[in-house]
Amino acid sequence: MQKIGIAIIGCGMIAESHAEAIKADGRAEIVAAAYGTNKERGEAFAAKYNVPLAVGDYRQLLTDKNIRMVCVCTPSGMHAGQAVDFINAGAAALVEKPLDITSGAIARMIGAAEKNNLPLGCVFGNRTRQGLIRAKKLIDGGGLGAMYAVECQYRGYRSPEYYRASKWKGKMEYDGGGCLMNQGIHAVDAMLWLAGPVDAVCGQTGTYGRDIEVENNASALLKFKNGAQGVLMGATLSYTPEEAPEGDRIRIECENGSIVYANGKTTYFKNNLPGGFDVTPVPLDDNEAEAVSSGSAPEIIDTEAHNIIVSDFISAVIEKREPLIPARSARMSVETILAVYASARSGKWEPCGA
Repeated sequence: MQKIGIAIIGCGMIAESHAEAIKADGRAEIVAAAYGTNKERGEAFAAKYNVPLAVGDYRQLLTDKNIRMVCVCTPSGMHAGQAVDFINAGAAALVEKPLDITSGAIARMIGAAEKNNLPLGCVFGNRTRQGLIRAKKLIDGGGLGAMYAVECQYRGYRSPEYYRASKWKGKMEYDGGGCLMNQGIHAVDAMLWLAGPVDAVCGQTGTYGRDIEVENNASALLKFKNGAQGVLMGATLSYTPEEAPEGDRIRIECENGSIVYANGKTTYFKNNLPGGFDVTPVPLDDNEAEAVSSGSAPEIIDTEAHNIIVSDFISAVIEKREPLIPARSARMSVETILAVYASARSGKWEPCGA
């Protein structure tokens, strides 16, 4: 079988995770890369991964018929424009989180993908974790009964140097937000994937100790469409970041038990006594391997999750099917976070979008 031709747009740290995943899959090859303004980094990336063509402007690649798929690894606020251009040129698009930072931009992406009948997906590593997958099956199967309460948090640390070292980190135009939109969105996506969509939010945000345009502390009350109440919290000021991938923690309290995702592991606290309390903790993960924390070290990437998501997307292109994390599902996290920001500005409860 002829290998799928892939272009990688953006040649920063996260692009290497995509390149390694493509290499590990074996059914595709990187035929081009676009590096933007950092030519030196782009050329180094091309040399490391034997990419035959590296250009500054991604638009130079739009007429290349060898490109059937793109991995968009640029700053968040640039995702939609690049993805839509490639989709309209005939290439499927796998986009790093988030899909983009505005509702309108995401609507354009989804519209282009549906019009051209091409896969459009997003990278959310938590959806590949075996324990969370099993928790979702338990919840969706109805055995836990009614959902009552949901708690979701992201705790991490980002230094002043982290922002000063980048032209785009901490800038609203490119990041679209801070501890929620940029870092905590992994936790928000997992929460919504498990617990379902949110109807309305009441939130507050703040920026402390950093010269940035986005929030580094946020909290919100949530009303879920299924009737559950929720609490969301995000921070990149924590000296005790969660010892879990992406610094995420989720608790879901239901009629017949609880689901807890903490320290990279998922546990089902099964109540054996209806109307009473007789609880058995049931681990939902396959092994007891220690989770790698990236709460305070953004350079630590979950390689296994990227391998699964990229490989699935290659299959989606070959099989002409929906990917593991489709755009309409990935959209919910952005809409929920945008509602938190709107509430922080208005001081009122705000409805969530699509």
